Amino acid sequence: MYKHGISLLALAAASPVFAQAPEQISDLSGNSTPIIVTASRVTSEAREIGSAVSIITRADIQRNQILFLKDILQDAPGVQTTADRPGQLTSVRIRGSNNNEILWLIDGIELGDPSAISTQFQADHLTSRDIDRVEILRGNQSSLYGSDAVGGVINIITQRATEEGLQVNAEAEAGSYGMRSGGASLLGKSGALDFRLTATGYRHDGPSLADPRTASPTGSATEQDAYRRYGFSGRVGYQATDTLSLQAIGYWFDAFSDLDNTTSDSDDTAKTRDYAAAGQASYKSLDGQFTADLTASRYAARRRYFGTWNRAEGDLFRGTKDELTLALAYGGTGPVSLAAGGNYEREKTTQITSFSGAFPARVNTRSAYAEIALRPVAGLTLTGAARVDDNSRFGTFDTYRGTLAYALGALKLRASYGTGAKAPGLYQLFDPTYGNPDLEVETSRGGDIGFDLALAEGLTAQVSYFFTRKTNEINFDGSRPGYSQFGRTRAEGIEVGVTAQPLPWLGLSQTYGYTDHELDSDMDGTYVNSGRPRYTGTTSVILTPAERASMTARVRYHDGDSSGFGGATQAYTVVDLLASYGITDRVELYGRVINLFDKWYQVSYGTQTLGLSAYGGVRLSF
Repeated sequence: MYKHGISLLALAAASPVFAQAPEQISDLSGNSTPIIVTASRVTSEAREIGSAVSIITRADIQRNQILFLKDILQDAPGVQTTADRPGQLTSVRIRGSNNNEILWLIDGIELGDPSAISTQFQADHLTSRDIDRVEILRGNQSSLYGSDAVGGVINIITQRATEEGLQVNAEAEAGSYGMRSGGASLLGKSGALDFRLTATGYRHDGPSLADPRTASPTGSATEQDAYRRYGFSGRVGYQATDTLSLQAIGYWFDAFSDLDNTTSDSDDTAKTRDYAAAGQASYKSLDGQFTADLTASRYAARRRYFGTWNRAEGDLFRGTKDELTLALAYGGTGPVSLAAGGNYEREKTTQITSFSGAFPARVNTRSAYAEIALRPVAGLTLTGAARVDDNSRFGTFDTYRGTLAYALGALKLRASYGTGAKAPGLYQLFDPTYGNPDLEVETSRGGDIGFDLALAEGLTAQVSYFFTRKTNEINFDGSRPGYSQFGRTRAEGIEVGVTAQPLPWLGLSQTYGYTDHELDSDMDGTYVNSGRPRYTGTTSVILTPAERASMTARVRYHDGDSSGFGGATQAYTVVDLLASYGITDRVELYGRVINLFDKWYQVSYGTQTLGLSAYGGVRLSF
């Protein structure tokens, strides 16, 4: 399968871009073990996790001067994104999966728009201002999280006040293409009560979304395409007793986007409004042996499109996902730990378009799962999980998964194997023009094997080999026309992340992912290359020449993509420079130069990326 070798830069980072061994563990088998929330329901200790996980911390986000979360996902091994402009329609892929095969969580709220083609979540407008950390769990996770978690899970954990009193964090930034951005958070804690409230805003005035250099006809992409977004988020927590805690969380945003055709200007625009909210109650026994978590949540999205072929009042897509989830666990860190739970999910949509007219639709899913962890000898953890989902439209489907983790001091060996399932979306099922009510669940299977290393000297490494197989896939069939199920795909590859700290003032970081993705559309046993990018990588050199000063040279490289609509993109390499200086402990100045050598490239065919551009800002904390 592999036709290319891999050259791994060596490597180190005084302040690593990613905590590949989660939270920079100095001893995977000893004390101060870090916590990973997403990977298991029976254990959260990193040394016991048999899955491949990458952690993005708040420090990583600030060091890389990230405004939109999708911009730092492209630096994680095994993850590919199809856009690097703020607000641009973006697909996120993990291990060759599609965007609709990744489950997104924010503080336990499951995201996914039932009015989208396949109930996927679009991360186009998701900012980083209130994020504390992100866990990227790679591989089949349907046995714990149900439909959508075929490629993996992206779990976003927002900031929470941990110190008594009030704290204000704020930042403001401006730069090329008329970009202005700002945000502020108020955090407070008083005894058992804590809260956070965050406000954000962003806008830019251009450039054209359609790239003039691939415009057809020539000269048909000249207008400036603007984008703006503003929003709010917050959380309130209350420690009611020594064993019971309560919290309410949520976010809301409103966005406007100028749109273009693939190779020409258009007058089309889009308005998007999302919100999510949840109430949570958590119980933990005094001895830590038993926990119970109850969550009730809602995610709602409304998209309205305006243009020549849309209704005068705009084509409307409105989707709502409601969930009630109960999670129980018993056993702590003993020889055997058990977890079980279930959830009820209701998805509904209302769509009114000029082409298909109006249709409402809904579907309900009831689910139950169980997981067990065994620790037969010191350092070895085995887990097994199984899940049953009962969908009101197409019946019952089951998934399962097993993992192994063996901690040997600073080294952890791991492996996992599991099955996945992806339910068809309401649009695919019921759209009056293209829907097919006979669609069934897509299925997948896959696994990985690898190791995590974390030394006290500052060296961390994560290496994985993975494979995945998908069958019964839902695709658009032009002969119907509409959606039907045919074909299968397979993917395999490697993921590498390395950091180290050779000198107190010098750090290097390297991430790399290689994915061989192939299709067998007519099920004749002959697989062909899908045209998706085979490799992506990021190399960073970080200098800390003085206290509170940091400089970073970042190189991102990306293979070409011939799988998209309209044409093929070429492989590219882009160099960025970033710097920051803390005037005091409370005031920091920062700036960056993007695309230092003004490289012309496209991530998606026909879409213009940013040329040489510069940005600067200030962060305040008091």
